[in-house]
Amino acid sequence: MPAIIHAAYALRGGLAVDDLALCVDGEYIVDSGTLAELVARYPEAKRVGGNDYVLAPGFTNAHDHGRALGTLALGLPDSFLETWLSQLARLPSIPPYLAALYSGLQLLQSGVTAVAHSHNPIAWSELPVEIPQSLRGYREAGIRVAMHPPIVDQNQLVYADRQRFLNLLPAELCGLLDITDGVNLSADDYFAILDDLYSAFHDKAQHRVHIQVSPAGGQWCSDDLIIRACEWARSRHTRVQMHMLESQYQRIYAHKTWGKSFIRHLADIGGLGDWLTLAHMVWVEDDDIELLAERGVGVAHNISSNLRLRSGMAPVAKMAAAGVKVGIGLDGQTLDDDQDFLREMRLAWTIGNRHGMAATDLSAEQVWQMGTSAAAGITFGAGAPLGLLEVGGLADLILLDVNAIRGKRAPANHPSPELLPEFLLRRSKREHLRHVMVGGEWVIRDGEHVNFDMGEVEREIWEGLNFETNRVSPGLPEYLREFYRAWEDGELPALPR
Repeated sequence: MPAIIHAAYALRGGLAVDDLALCVDGEYIVDSGTLAELVARYPEAKRVGGNDYVLAPGFTNAHDHGRALGTLALGLPDSFLETWLSQLARLPSIPPYLAALYSGLQLLQSGVTAVAHSHNPIAWSELPVEIPQSLRGYREAGIRVAMHPPIVDQNQLVYADRQRFLNLLPAELCGLLDITDGVNLSADDYFAILDDLYSAFHDKAQHRVHIQVSPAGGQWCSDDLIIRACEWARSRHTRVQMHMLESQYQRIYAHKTWGKSFIRHLADIGGLGDWLTLAHMVWVEDDDIELLAERGVGVAHNISSNLRLRSGMAPVAKMAAAGVKVGIGLDGQTLDDDQDFLREMRLAWTIGNRHGMAATDLSAEQVWQMGTSAAAGITFGAGAPLGLLEVGGLADLILLDVNAIRGKRAPANHPSPELLPEFLLRRSKREHLRHVMVGGEWVIRDGEHVNFDMGEVEREIWEGLNFETNRVSPGLPEYLREFYRAWEDGELPALPR
């Protein structure tokens, strides 16, 4: 039975359109027009919406880790990326199914209908078990997922100069470290696991699940591993997602190792293409931005995480202006620890517009695209019909309460349509989301999930946590900070920020 979804305004391509209605039948948008036109064509169709709403495509979270409660809630304070990472293993683990279920519910309440999940294994040997459990959690929540099982084969303890770092440590601390880095998964075993997951779960028709490959970060993966990952993805018409240039020390590592930027090195080994998404990219060099655009590489921009972990601010306006495909990701580290995608878009827009009259502008229209069509493209591929309010697109839609956003005393015609994208970007929050549809099915109605009580899922998670876990010494961060501080005294040219 078809349904007509309509609102006072719709955001199509980041621009406001008045009196746009969509007809949804099954999983797809099958028709569009004014409300009167669609009612005439589909007189029996159920109608949802009205003049109290703004209609927009569902958001795509282009990079996340599905951590559910977040790291701060579990006892890990924010710090520099490298010192923060050294303490992740101290956190109590959440069963993958529950973590994905809760993360999916939380994202849907924020209007996110698809997520790129960069998996953090509880145990590397259990990856074939953990990934299906995570997929089940997302599936039951009702959210699309691009799943990234990770692989690393080098430099987990520090990026380089390993022996010099070990020489800094007191004997009692050095004895507590797992100097093998704790990864017991070979590349052959990893790709065999990927093959099985791809055969069992990859959905290239309806895009409910994509299985993608994730060499976890350039500094943590050898050239051979990165090349093999790219070849695996290209031969199966899927994608690669990799952390890249999140901190300045990763930039320094590239120059110490190859005497050139990370992006130039990836280009030299055949590791750049339109099948690749790079997460963070805070320390990308200006000369490399045009190369990213030329090769069609996507960038997942994580502004809250970059601020919380003291990594810096990516030149997102420059990248967008150059034609780099940029999507917004939450990274499980939003500024208010609440996975509010609308607030993340606002932060990306506000901080993306830098000081100085000569600065490159980042428009509200661009930011809406970064949260919808652009993010969907760099997460599921340009051919996936997601992030659009177009006939033939998959029906992933959100309805925002425009009256709650504008306030009780504002007139009904405020603001003017040409200002609506900026107005919504400045003022809207997750509590203004009323209804969310994924693939033609309502998963959020009146702000609540139709099948799950989030409070009950959260209670189950908290009751199962074991806070006695302590597998890494808390004394390590101070030595890591001393080690990397010395890297800052090199001769690399400073980047303008």
